[in-house]
Amino acid sequence: MRNYFKKIAAGIAAAALSLTLCGCGGKMPFTQKAPSFDTTYTVTADITYDKLNAKAELTRVNSTEWTVNFVEPKELSGLTIMLNDKKYSASLGGLSFSAADSAVYAAAPQIIAKAVSLLSGAANDKLTASDGVITFTDEIDGKRVTITADERTGSLISLKLPNMKLAVSFSDQKPYTPIDHDEEKATLTDS
Repeated sequence: MRNYFKKIAAGIAAAALSLTLCGCGGKMPFTQKAPSFDTTYTVTADITYDKLNAKAELTRVNSTEWTVNFVEPKELSGLTIMLNDKKYSASLGGLSFSAADSAVYAAAPQIIAKAVSLLSGAANDKLTASDGVITFTDEIDGKRVTITADERTGSLISLKLPNMKLAVSFSDQKPYTPIDHDEEKATLTDS
């Protein structure tokens, strides 16, 4: 009987040890150096926000400034929203105008910019990693937001804010280099 209990105890210990060694695909605290999320880039975003389904090109110009160019739906195609930490404006073709805070097309870019800014300042202990994907979870105005990014490159993958019915899938992220207008003028005069 005693040997029987020893075998059971040894089996339980072996199973516990194998579970701790394998990790079983669960999210683990991120312990290595994370890629920098505080960079400038342009990324394509498929946005679902309440009843709005849109596609836009988002450009993070710097830590407080974003440009959002809507491509779809056709009702928003060509609409550009410029955001910074103090205000935002919109333009369509040669027209500039202010957009109401409550307008869906204006609110979604603001929320996305705010959430991604949280990721840029996140410490490693706020990140988890699994299968090459970094996950960051925080709150915006008391509502849970989850952002995922590629562990190797730092490219954004998704953003979800369920309480606000916002979901974004990111693709085609590439570095953004601001246009130097002085250099552009010099090139034109040299021609």
